[in-house]
Amino acid sequence: MDSVNIIEFYDNFKFKYKEYLNPAIVSISMTQAEDWLFLQTVEVVIVKTSFEKQIIKKIDLAYKEHGIDQETNETGDCFFYLNDPIEDNVEKFIKEFSPFSIANTTDLFHADACEKINRKYNTFGIDGLYQSKINEKTTDIFR
Repeated sequence: MDSVNIIEFYDNFKFKYKEYLNPAIVSISMTQAEDWLFLQTVEVVIVKTSFEKQIIKKIDLAYKEHGIDQETNETGDCFFYLNDPIEDNVEKFIKEFSPFSIANTTDLFHADACEKINRKYNTFGIDGLYQSKINEKTTDIFR
């Protein structure tokens, strides 16, 4: 029997990216099995003035395990490994997956944040001043 592991990490992610996080998102989790890995988000939207509509989005992170980006078909270094424990992949997502990568591969950040991050990347590069400040905050999360 295959097992599926899920880790909810909304609070940790929000601590690091509070000013960038899409305010409609109420849950962020990673789900991992033997041959797949997903980032899952839940957004809440109020419709018809009284109904709470939950929108669940899944992003396949397993393609990064094989080092092939399915959208561009480019090869590169592996980022997530399916044989690593899910907690290692979650920690890597929070600590090492750059704001630029998050902004361009997920819907976790609001539009203004994505624009600001892309502007900083184009000016300073992915490891600019912003990234060093983010890393300082991350250290506090995992103490």
